[in-house]
Amino acid sequence: GPNKRTIFMMESAAGDTTIGHARAYCQILESLAHCRVSARAQAIRGIALELERLANHIGDLGAISGDIGYLPTASFCGRIRGDFLNMTALVCGSRFGRGLVRPGGVGFDLEPARIDELLGRLEQGLKDATVAIELFWEKPSVMARLEETGRISLKTCHQLGLVGPAARACGVERDTRFDYPSGIYQFSQIPISTWHTGDVFARAYVRWLEIQRSIGFIKSQLESLPEGPIREEQSFDSLEPSRLVVSLEEGWRGEICHVGITDEAGRIAHYKIIDPSFHNWMGLAMALRDQQISD
Repeated sequence: GPNKRTIFMMESAAGDTTIGHARAYCQILESLAHCRVSARAQAIRGIALELERLANHIGDLGAISGDIGYLPTASFCGRIRGDFLNMTALVCGSRFGRGLVRPGGVGFDLEPARIDELLGRLEQGLKDATVAIELFWEKPSVMARLEETGRISLKTCHQLGLVGPAARACGVERDTRFDYPSGIYQFSQIPISTWHTGDVFARAYVRWLEIQRSIGFIKSQLESLPEGPIREEQSFDSLEPSRLVVSLEEGWRGEICHVGITDEAGRIAHYKIIDPSFHNWMGLAMALRDQQISD
């Protein structure tokens, strides 16, 4: 590539991270084609990435609740996750964000009526999530299953190079939105959410902190969306030849890295994707060391 099918392959690189991988790929092309994406398109991309983070974090908290047999939060979060997926569908027609991020910008705009609808849904989504997740923290039986379970030390975190919520739950301030900001995050940053105990509770609580901060970020972007075009009308058939480009994004599971190398004709000669799970799976193995079978 690049060709017409490449973007669809990128959207499918990880089924739960359509926006994250599409953004990383588009930044590769935009860098090699010297394309400047408008502020409005960058803001909409940021909104989409945080909606993706919200749906998955809420789904994860529901899954953790189900894993320990606490069904109220598991049931509530399953439904609330759907509400946030439907917010992405309101933006672009796809619950997983297919078709939204495109080279040069985005494929869909946000007019005032949809902005108002999104703001209303976000407010309700936060209220529902707060009720469901605070039930979680209030139950001693829940906390007994989360605290001191699956603990990863700070030393092990550094040795393995963990990323995303897994690293931040060990107290490591590691977030590409802050460390290597691109797009809207160069101008509007989200505070890094960390905890220090490195156990299942920490990994759950970091998700809850990120949910609240992502909602705040989306609201601020919707309320001050810049004017301008949503996509640059530019061909990406001719890319700068003999170049290497690295693109980083903070997906909901952590750092996404795409690397593209062009040949002498300006075509993609080599392309490599590093998903956050590549870094974190060994962390799971270490978290299970010396744990009970039931954990």
